[in-house]
Amino acid sequence: MASTWTRLTQQALAIRQKAEDEGRDITEGESREMHALLDAAQERKHDYQMKSLGQRLGGGSGEVVMDVNAVQGDDAGSRFTASEGYRKVKDAGSRGQSWSTGPIDVGMMTKGTLLEGSGSPGSGSGGGLLATPQVVPGVVNQLFQPLTVESLLLSGQATTSVVRYATEGTATSGAAGVAEGGTKPESTLAFSTRDEPVKKIATSLTISDELLEDAVAVQQFINGELSKFVNIETERQLLRGTSGGNEVQGLLTSRGVPVYSQAGTTVGGVAEILFKAMNGMRGSAFVEPSWVVVHPTEYQLMRLSKDTANQYYGGGPFQGPYGSGQDLAASGQVSGATDTVWGKPVYVTAAIGAGTALVGSRSAAQVWSRGGVSVEATNSHASYFVQNLSMMRAERRLALTLYRPQAMVEVRVT
Repeated sequence: MASTWTRLTQQALAIRQKAEDEGRDITEGESREMHALLDAAQERKHDYQMKSLGQRLGGGSGEVVMDVNAVQGDDAGSRFTASEGYRKVKDAGSRGQSWSTGPIDVGMMTKGTLLEGSGSPGSGSGGGLLATPQVVPGVVNQLFQPLTVESLLLSGQATTSVVRYATEGTATSGAAGVAEGGTKPESTLAFSTRDEPVKKIATSLTISDELLEDAVAVQQFINGELSKFVNIETERQLLRGTSGGNEVQGLLTSRGVPVYSQAGTTVGGVAEILFKAMNGMRGSAFVEPSWVVVHPTEYQLMRLSKDTANQYYGGGPFQGPYGSGQDLAASGQVSGATDTVWGKPVYVTAAIGAGTALVGSRSAAQVWSRGGVSVEATNSHASYFVQNLSMMRAERRLALTLYRPQAMVEVRVT
């Protein structure tokens, strides 16, 4: 009978081993089959122990001496040495100076029964004594404003650590009417090259191994949040990044973008200033503006401007366009976080800074990404390995090229 419960236990272990060999998780059907075999093995083991005890108490000659708590070749040590991680590092000549087997699941053995998961009532694993909490899916997270600036510019993939590009300095047109056989006047163009270094934006976070193992949703959430933190800083640097350091130099930090400044706290003042900035771009740079980026404060001043009859120029909360009785939904004035001013889409972000707006053309600048945002985790930092801690980091590399500074206007509302 002893061989019977041992055989049943080994059959259960073989199901798990097959899944490990195939590099996958145990299916629901295999899990049920494995627990059924373990339950049957536990019953056979119990019967065997009772019979053995009866023989000893009865003084018969059938006393059995056997360690019923061990399954040969299936203890934690055997599982560890049989793992792929151990096989990779057991040879001292092939492993590096710094090495790790990685996490190895050796299971839990107690009194001949393999304990996997929470078990079920009556299975011998104590699962019936545990109260399972009701888990609310997902994580309640902090909300952040939409990120829009990068999407307003051209995009490209950088292949080196420096992006070099040519810019047109001066352009003199000599075009004129020419008589038949006459000499054609010459036009001149002057070019120069500029180099933009690829910079890195990164962040890191320490988290316990238990949290990562016990809540898969939390792990996914952290990956997403770290990427979001990097992208929020990217938005700030594209607008306000300083030059000469570790930041991507922004559009509004001494890159030759013209500045238009005027007081605009009067009724309709902000909208008028933006129109003048747009029209100035048309007259000097010969470029039609594509979009407007404003701070929430200036957007509020502009959007809540009224006439002497207290009608909103941009349409009120319960009416359509100015002077119209249409409903708001039919007006097309509001579409998520984007509104329009003078026929141009408006994007609202606090990253631009109070009292500031930016009028620009999509073709004026380009964001070059050296790969995408990457998230990585390790326990090799400091003493994290022995503390069951992991360091997670997220980073991206990018550069910003500004082809035509005059195709943008920084607007300062004083």
